[in-house]
Parts: sequence; structure tokens; C-alpha cells
Amino acid sequence: MNKKISLGVAISLIAIGCAITFVLTWTISLNVYNSKISSVQKYDGAYDKIRQMDAVIRSNYIGEIDEEAVKNGILSGYVNSIGDGNAAYMTPTEYYRKQQIESGVVTGAGFEAYEDGSGYLVVSSVYKNSSADKNGLMTGDVITEIDGRSVTQMEPGAALEKISGEIGTQITIGYLRDSESYTVNLIRQQTEIESVTEEMLENKVGYIRISSFNQKTAEQFSRSLNTVLSNKATALIIDIRQNKGEVFSVVKPMLNRILPAAVAASAEYKNNVIKPLIETDSEQQLDIPIAVLLDSGTSSAAELFAVALKDEGNATLVGTRTSGKATVVTTYEFPDGAALSISTAKVIPSKSDSYDKTGINPDYVVELPAGMYVDYVEHEADTQLIKALEVISAGNSAN
Repeated sequence: MNKKISLGVAISLIAIGCAITFVLTWTISLNVYNSKISSVQKYDGAYDKIRQMDAVIRSNYIGEIDEEAVKNGILSGYVNSIGDGNAAYMTPTEYYRKQQIESGVVTGAGFEAYEDGSGYLVVSSVYKNSSADKNGLMTGDVITEIDGRSVTQMEPGAALEKISGEIGTQITIGYLRDSESYTVNLIRQQTEIESVTEEMLENKVGYIRISSFNQKTAEQFSRSLNTVLSNKATALIIDIRQNKGEVFSVVKPMLNRILPAAVAASAEYKNNVIKPLIETDSEQQLDIPIAVLLDSGTSSAAELFAVALKDEGNATLVGTRTSGKATVVTTYEFPDGAALSISTAKVIPSKSDSYDKTGINPDYVVELPAGMYVDYVEHEADTQLIKALEVISAGNSAN
């Protein structure tokens, strides 16, 4: 038999329920608020010290103060102090450049450079078929002047900004190479980064060089793989030396061309939450011997690519120990266009041990000859490539 309650009792129960809900909500909110206040209060002393330092500097410093540089320095200092070697604070200009590079299409004079601490810029890479490439600029060149003005007289970051600019405009670069001075006129243009190239080597071995991982890399890799397979490649060498592996999202479609369906790697997030990171879903496997060339410049997504090929595709690794960046780095954008990158998860290989901070040790450790660099060494002198050919040929014969 159903029991009925009076309207007054019902109202009382509802009131009690609302009160309990309010108390719980208020308690949780208060705890969150208190934790935030506590976090802010931890830095009260630092804020006071900054204010004191600022007052002393403005009253006594004889030089000019770059307000933007001071602000960015404070923000970068906080990020650099948390102990995350992958963390970075980026100004809007720096973040925009990062987005361009990761997209695989850059606008500018056709090269990347960094400030070396002396006030000058050092060319770190030159994009193939760009104005810089066609006019002979090379990695390692020291930029001393831009449009007739010494870069040492420019504000921090200003010289790097001038490399970019409106498509079709000209920029004059003065640079040093082996103590000799040169001047070159470059045209700013839009350039697709060629991150993948291929060729056929002896004994029907396909060779694919992947210089970086960006949003165009998976498509370019697929084309290169199709090319060597159409040329009847019976073995494959994939070269990822000096590949910083910036973009993780392209790893899966690239591995899908080679590996069978598998969880190639997982990610461990905060509070021990583990989720699949790279899960291939291909129904076919590339059934030919594969060797991967790597070195100390092989990092991040490139390392994940290599270890997945070893764990799930039985690839052989040749070269030197990699950089050891087995973390997922997430970038958060702020309303003003600046951004923050921090490590948000650890990469867990499917079979291999963790390589975070230790690097991946190759199956065959081989050094390049002294004074040789990956971008300039000829195949005939490339000891790492020669060893990979030896290993891959032996495996090919066994098949």
C-alpha cells in the first residue's frame, strides 16, 4: 500500500535537500577558492621583492628599460623554474612562428635562425626551394645585418621578426661564413616545408629521409613510400636523424602505412590516468625489412615513431642514442596570442622500456666520422647509412 506524506513534510524534505546541496557546493567551492588563495599567497613575497627591485632599478638604472622584455622575462622565468625541460612561454610572435612551422607552410625569407647570445643570429635551417636556399644561405651562417642595420642594434626579438614579412617584399641579409662577409637579397615568400625525400639505393633498398614532423609530413611520407614501393623496393631505410619530432598527430597515419593494428604507445597523464596515445588501425603490414637511422638529434614524436617501428614492426635501429624526450607536450593559447607549452603526459612504449631522459639505444651503435654532419655527409662516407645497408641486406637475403 502506498504511503502518502503531507504537503508540509514534502516541503520540509525539499528544503533539507536544498540545504544539504548548498552546504556541499559551498564547501567544495570554498576549498577550491582557499587552494587558489593559498597558491597566490605563496608568491606574495616574490611579488613584493619584484616591486622593490623595480623601484630600485627605475630610480638608479642608467639604461633604458624595455617594458615588454621585462614582462616576458618574468613570465619565462616562472615557466623555466618549474623543472620541465619541455616547457616554454611564447610571445604572440614566437607562437605564430611555431604554428607556421608545425603547419608545414612558412612565410618569410626561407630560413630559421636563433639568437646565440652575442647579439647575432645563427641560421639553424634553410627551407628547400626557398629564396634563402636558391641564394646559397646555409645552416651555421651568422646573420650580422638586416637591411643595412646591425642586428646587435635591434631590440631583442626584432631581428627574428624582420625575417618574416609581407609576401613579395625584399630583405637584404648580411652574414658571415668562415670569417668572410657576404650580402644577399632575399624575397619573402610562402614555402611548403619539404620534410620528406626519397631515393632508391643499391640492391632495391628504398631510402626515405624525414627531416621534421609537421602537418604536411604524413602526406609527403605516403607519397615517398608509394614511390619506393612502385620501384620494387625489397627493403626500407627510414632516416630520422636530427628530427625534432614537433607534431605527434602525424605519427599514426605514417605508422598505418607500415604496421598492423596495434596500440603502439600509451600516455600516462596526471593522477596515473593511462590512455592509448598511438593506436594503429591498418589491416595491412609492410612485410619487408626496415632499418631506422637515428642520433642524438632524434627527439619527441620522432623517437616515438622509431620505438613503435621497433616494437610492432621489428625494425632495426642504427646510429647513436636519441635525446630522450618521452613526453606529450601540450600548448595552451592565451587571449593575447601568447602561449604556454608544458609536459602533460609520459609516453609508454608498447614493449620497450621507457626512454624518457635516457634516450633510445640503437641495436647497432655507429658514429658518423669526425667532422661529418647528417645534412652534408655523402652516402659513401655515411657510416651509419652503410651499416644500415649491411643489416638490411642481410635481413633481405634471409627472406
